[in-house]
Amino acid sequence: MSSSKAEPKTPTGASGEQPQRAARQVPTEPYPWKRVLIGSLVVIICWCIGFYREYKDVADQHIKYAQDWTFNQLWTHASGSNVQRLQPYRTSLWEQIHGNVLEIGPGFGESMDLIPNGRVPGSRAVSRFIAVEPNAFFHDKLAHNSQAAGFAVQYDPHTCPQAEEFNAAAGNSKLPVLTIVNGTLDNSLSIPETVLNNAPYDFIASSMVLCSVNSIEDNLQTIFNLLAPGGKFVFIEHVRHTDEGDHSCPGYERGSLDLRLWKMVQNVVTPVWSLFTGNCHLDRDTAKIIEGIEGWKVEYKTVRQMEGVLSKLTPIVCGVAIKE
Repeated sequence: MSSSKAEPKTPTGASGEQPQRAARQVPTEPYPWKRVLIGSLVVIICWCIGFYREYKDVADQHIKYAQDWTFNQLWTHASGSNVQRLQPYRTSLWEQIHGNVLEIGPGFGESMDLIPNGRVPGSRAVSRFIAVEPNAFFHDKLAHNSQAAGFAVQYDPHTCPQAEEFNAAAGNSKLPVLTIVNGTLDNSLSIPETVLNNAPYDFIASSMVLCSVNSIEDNLQTIFNLLAPGGKFVFIEHVRHTDEGDHSCPGYERGSLDLRLWKMVQNVVTPVWSLFTGNCHLDRDTAKIIEGIEGWKVEYKTVRQMEGVLSKLTPIVCGVAIKE
């Protein structure tokens, strides 16, 4: 009997045909462009960081230029409603200003027509006015509005490149002189020379300014130092919401505004808000910080408005600090 080697059986389909083996697929990386994009972004970010470190001063100038231009465009559209909102509080404060005056952040000079400048016989008037405005895009409108309010305008030759041409054209005048200075009070070592040379001041004013300075404590201490004994710091600022029992908020109805919610909104919005609004912060307890400066007596009130998102984001404090 002969034997034969059994051949392995191959399974067949219902039709008797042998199934084809699936071709082995080599796994490929899906969407390789993602790695290319992420790698390119990392390279660009590293390059930008290196460039900024190498040319920090130049980069900071370009960043400030862009921020100032953006805020100028924004303020051109928003200043009208802001003036209308602040007018009731600004009138009583600004009309008492007289003598040697310093204002920080006057903006477009919308409040200049409220300041006594000798037009009314026998009234107290401003003898000299220093307007410290760090946004050069504001200067033209500030000069125009100040001239319309009856001031002889000149630019600080140390900080404003257009001073020589503009001051020569202005000529001599018997009107009180208003000097536009490009600078801030943020650093006690870099306060503009013109500001220091004209101190001490009878009045120093700020309106919606302390929200955007780099250090509110440094600015307030400098303001205190620049005031003459008995001098007054008049201010209108927007602040972070305080508690419902705030004694400085007359007429506020307890529970009429969800303060906890709006405090949270102020904290969350501020980092992005400040990028496009000239470093403006919604979350500063400005009035409390003003009270904390030793050596002056502070009186102020808080105003909470219930209508409009912007009003809810920016409650107002206004008042006077008198140097003892």
